[in-house]
Amino acid sequence: MTITRRDCLGVAIGLAVAGSARPLRAAPARAPVLYVSHGAPIFAINDPARIAELRAWGARLPKPRGIVAMTPHYGSRRFEVGSTGPGLALYDLPESIKRRVPPGLDYATPPSAALAGRVDSLLGAGAPVARGDRAGFDHTTWMPLRCLFPDADVPVLEVAYPYVPEAEAFAIGRRLAALRDEGVVFMASGGMTHNLAAMDPGAEAPSWAREFDAWAAERITALDVDALLDWRARAPAGRLAHPDDGGHYRVMLVALGAALASGTARASFPVTGFEATMSKRSVELA
Repeated sequence: MTITRRDCLGVAIGLAVAGSARPLRAAPARAPVLYVSHGAPIFAINDPARIAELRAWGARLPKPRGIVAMTPHYGSRRFEVGSTGPGLALYDLPESIKRRVPPGLDYATPPSAALAGRVDSLLGAGAPVARGDRAGFDHTTWMPLRCLFPDADVPVLEVAYPYVPEAEAFAIGRRLAALRDEGVVFMASGGMTHNLAAMDPGAEAPSWAREFDAWAAERITALDVDALLDWRARAPAGRLAHPDDGGHYRVMLVALGAALASGTARASFPVTGFEATMSKRSVELA
């Protein structure tokens, strides 16, 4: 793989490692990086097939020492971290959907203050990373994690997706990559295609969705960073696959940066297929 200027953007950063910001205890093996296409709002409750796919994937993964999760459903114009207290599942859903969620469902993980301190040290360059005012986890974080790691027994830190250019998103991932050697999984929760206006639950995936999904799989397998960053110009049907700000795709670029900081990675696709127009393609980078 050829390392380009984009690969290196933003890598140089001073680390302020002290107190709770010191590295977490080293893990026996480098943790994988995950990108999960999170799909419909409550798939982790009412879609047995999707639940089974994610549980089978999670059963093959090494147990992490912590998880840093990013979702465009928690977005900001800056990088910020969410709650560092015990994990709490937010029911941030429309009332018509929220009523279908069983009462008392939660994802009660241990506090994540030490993990937040470590993120500070990697991204803060001497100043603490901004803290958000969220009380818990977005459903696009806790629902996939409830399937992948059902025991909820490791700290989870949810971080906001900062709406920055693609190369900057990739650079943020590279700066977080040291967490992998400390047993921390980075999980980006998004969607390989995300056109809600075109959703028809009973229909087959249209050609534009399949074309974009196939292109993404090919470029990810090849670790073609330049193409993946320049997706608006290079991907087929990009405007149909992501007619919005592209956040559901772009969180994957942060994951890619975290995976490629060591120079190379191996991509696999534990979950594939479609839910109408929405690709279910999920990525493991190890």
